[in-house]
Amino acid sequence: AGIMASSKPLARFWEWGRNIICVGRNYAEHAKEMKNALPSEPLFFLKPSSAYVREGDPIIKPYYCNNLHHEVELGVVIGKKAHAVSQKAAMDYVAGYALCLDMTARDTQAECKKKGLPWTLAKGFNTSCPVSDFVPKEKIPDPHKLQIWLRVNGELRQEGETSSMIFSIPYIISYISEIITLEEGDLILTGSPKGVSAVQEHDEIHAGINGILSMQFKVAQ
Repeated sequence: AGIMASSKPLARFWEWGRNIICVGRNYAEHAKEMKNALPSEPLFFLKPSSAYVREGDPIIKPYYCNNLHHEVELGVVIGKKAHAVSQKAAMDYVAGYALCLDMTARDTQAECKKKGLPWTLAKGFNTSCPVSDFVPKEKIPDPHKLQIWLRVNGELRQEGETSSMIFSIPYIISYISEIITLEEGDLILTGSPKGVSAVQEHDEIHAGINGILSMQFKVAQ
């Protein structure tokens, strides 16, 4: 990859990267549509690496879910071990980016919230983290100046500017690295713009970063 002297191919981070760390409620409009207060510090949760799925394979709706939602997000791929890094240095630890979906069993999440339980069932099931190809850092000079979008069966559902993030990427990396040491190949999902909604079996999801790439997934039961 040439970005950092990596022992493993960063361009295929989903095959060996260990951690998927997701930031919730990082766009004000999405927090509002979910009837959540704006966070004063990042809210984050984990997905297992078995959540990864690539174009060509379907997103599988878990058997216990009747309300599967899409959330389109910019993913940040970490290029070297990051422990308690400053905001100023944070971008030095970024190898590149990917477009990601944070698939969410919304009915299950509502139950978990009601009972005060963790969100793992709602967020961590197999195929809950579709990812695009890897985009090297030099192709995206400013990750806070991107437009991400998602269509279902051709209909535009989500469209957002990464400039609307509540917490910036350097802030998120610094914050997480104080708590969890980030490793090479780890992926951070930076939150979803408004417009999250349900998908059904056979639906076609098409998502992209304007001018950079797009990806397509089919939903299966």
